[in-house]
Amino acid sequence: MKLSLRATLVGVVVLATSYAGAASPPSRCIDNSECMDAAMTKSIDAARHGHYMEASFGLLAELGVGAAEQIHNPDVFDQWSQVWSAMTGEPFPNPGKATYSHVTRGDISRLKEAGTRPAIAEIVARAKQTRVVILDEDHLSPRDRAFGLEVARALQPLGYRVLAAEALTRDKSDDVSLEKMEQLSKDGYVRQSSGYYLNDPVFADFFRQAMHMGYRLVSYESAGFTDEKTDEARSDRREQEQAENIVRRALGPDPSAKVMVYGGRHHAAKAPINDPKVKERLWMAERLKRLTGIEPLVIDQVELGETPADRPDVNLYAIAFTKVKTESVVLMHGSQPLVVGLLAGGVDLQVVHPPLKRIGGRPAWLESMGRTPSNIPPALLPDKGTRLIQAFLANEGTDAIPIDQVLATPGKPIASLMLPKRPVRYEYQDGPRNTVSSEGGK
Repeated sequence: MKLSLRATLVGVVVLATSYAGAASPPSRCIDNSECMDAAMTKSIDAARHGHYMEASFGLLAELGVGAAEQIHNPDVFDQWSQVWSAMTGEPFPNPGKATYSHVTRGDISRLKEAGTRPAIAEIVARAKQTRVVILDEDHLSPRDRAFGLEVARALQPLGYRVLAAEALTRDKSDDVSLEKMEQLSKDGYVRQSSGYYLNDPVFADFFRQAMHMGYRLVSYESAGFTDEKTDEARSDRREQEQAENIVRRALGPDPSAKVMVYGGRHHAAKAPINDPKVKERLWMAERLKRLTGIEPLVIDQVELGETPADRPDVNLYAIAFTKVKTESVVLMHGSQPLVVGLLAGGVDLQVVHPPLKRIGGRPAWLESMGRTPSNIPPALLPDKGTRLIQAFLANEGTDAIPIDQVLATPGKPIASLMLPKRPVRYEYQDGPRNTVSSEGGK
């Protein structure tokens, strides 16, 4: 990696990061699991240090693959898509992703007949009846994190002041975890070392704005679930430790605390679910309920998402989104919430977001985070290749997460940066030699 100062724009230093483009290794890597694992590990490490272009297009170069659609290993594809979504705000489309059947005819008919209620209003009404609200996410969907911020805003007037998050770096020691969380509160923003998923600018800003609202962050991920010998034992230990960490770290300091828990889809189930890929077990939400006696309000936004984590055999979103106008909704069957698919019986509410619209070439939902389209300074635009153009809040450290970033390629439409009304500094990263932006995520 070579660093060089390139320009100063309106008193803001522009830092350029370029990567020497090595020749792609033979395509045998596609069929070589050891080679693919090594490439993915290298990509993860690059992403953790903010090197998005190396983590994404560099991964393709390591694999000898010309297009992301050719990655058939689901773990490697998810790693590519993680970084892609952090650079564009959208999951990378994967039409070939394996499907499985968990949708019944009854689900489909009820979905077609469903009524709707505004999601935030319904969440607020029900959150008044508990002090633990659990919201899940698709780890590949920045859109889910923007809605997480909407929920945090809506819960704050009700007295919710703790935000427990799976994505924050895990620690065995409560004291070490507390010290890290207190430092985040003091800084007012997360850093590259705060957690892998937080390299997504949308996720980082969710936490930035939550802390500014007065939320105390709590890390609850298990620190030891990889020590067990079987997948089932590892999962059981992980779910139990997650629940216990929330009890000690989020509820322990204040027995009357109101807590918003934000994590991955399966963990949010407070009853057994029928996932054909995993053995039935007690998930974090159900264990938390048993430990505390608190009936949590559990909200799913994955199953009826535009790009669900696991594509069901029926495109549920194609049915559900026809009922959505301008705001996210929950579906109702008469006077009762409707929950279908994988998490039926395991959650209380299921959210449907409006179809994707764009402004300045970017997802319009970024406006809900206080952003407006901003032109990229011309001096930052590349003459050749693909460049990642980044904006950072000017008062944040060198290891902060960008407030926004976009890919730019000569001859293609240039998207706007979506920025808050705050001073920023610009940086950019150039990809491996001859890198060309993929068409798939546009």
